[in-house]
Amino acid sequence: MKRIGEVIVYKFNLMGKLLGNLLSYAICLFTDIKPKRVMCWAYNFKQYGCNPRYLTEYLLQHHPDMEVWWVFRKGVDTSAVDSRVKVVRFRSWQYYKLLATAEFLVTNSRTDPYRIYWHKRKGQKYLMLWHAGVALKRIERDAEAQLGYSYIVKAKNDSKVCDLMISGSRMHTELIYRAFWYDGEVLEMGIPRNDVFFQKHLHAGFRERICQMYGISADSKIVLYAPTFRRSGSIEPYRITWSSVIPALQKMFDAQKVSVIVRLHPNLIGKVDTSSLVAYEGVVDGTMYHDMQELMCVADMLITDYSSSMFDFSLQGKPCMLYAPDVAQYDRGYYFNFRELPYQLSETEAELVVNIRNFDAAAYSQKLNHFLTEVVGVTEQGEAAQALAQWIVQRLLQQ
Repeated sequence: MKRIGEVIVYKFNLMGKLLGNLLSYAICLFTDIKPKRVMCWAYNFKQYGCNPRYLTEYLLQHHPDMEVWWVFRKGVDTSAVDSRVKVVRFRSWQYYKLLATAEFLVTNSRTDPYRIYWHKRKGQKYLMLWHAGVALKRIERDAEAQLGYSYIVKAKNDSKVCDLMISGSRMHTELIYRAFWYDGEVLEMGIPRNDVFFQKHLHAGFRERICQMYGISADSKIVLYAPTFRRSGSIEPYRITWSSVIPALQKMFDAQKVSVIVRLHPNLIGKVDTSSLVAYEGVVDGTMYHDMQELMCVADMLITDYSSSMFDFSLQGKPCMLYAPDVAQYDRGYYFNFRELPYQLSETEAELVVNIRNFDAAAYSQKLNHFLTEVVGVTEQGEAAQALAQWIVQRLLQQ
């Protein structure tokens, strides 16, 4: 019965999109595709970030002749957008014209063409730069029983028009072909947002800015705590008594000063009160910081639970640990056995403290290297944005 209800709601919503799609189709009849025009959006038009942002910044620097646009919903803060990028609002008249005339459309998550009023034209290329690489939780077709009917339809429609997906590992490429309802081209050259991990010359600037923003001492070790989203909306699984954990971290790093940046999932922004999670000396709330990758660049250690950020962070070789007090109840399904990962799993605060105090850097490094090279088959080299830009340039329409 639940699935039948979802089908009815989905069909009803389709009717509501009819007018916008008719308008979009009409515009296609009277316009031409403009070569070198790139139209980007991320996280359903809500953020300037992730892979489309890093591709954008590469294009601006190395291919300034490209005309780059970003789409945002009304009310989204666009102050962080590069001044060379043209901004347009979702569902505006200009938005419809861009859909019809952009040569390249770039996003980081599923987009149902009908829902965004897009009718792909001959000569247009659509790049779906998925917002994660290696996955811990089962996704797409591998989690089909847990997905709603409308999402499955959207995913299948998205894959039908997709010209390119990206991968930073052998494992992720296999996952795309198995679970994404996709049989097109995959560029296995890395993920643009991870290029920054290889750009060491930028990290000092990130650290200076972040330390200044959050009042962190320049000589402090930084621990990033970034738990993933729970559908319940409860913050209980995120609670850590940092006054008990920080002394263990000080011992591990052999450092007097340790600061913790708590970074909650973007889905929780504005929905939960995080004050109790950071009510400790040396602990700050970094949920609103604009770029997770920059936080990972400056962090000396990551503590997470089920987030794929653990795999991104591992590219730097830094220590990562898992704290998941609800591991027995979190039933999304996994691609890995927790105990086989190179990251130590703690289910209680007491266990977390012990694991931190007993951390063996040499053993961790050995396990991590085997995992990334033999199990995952990482191909990241810090050149993903460059490879994508080359793919785009090689397929430009002749003016």
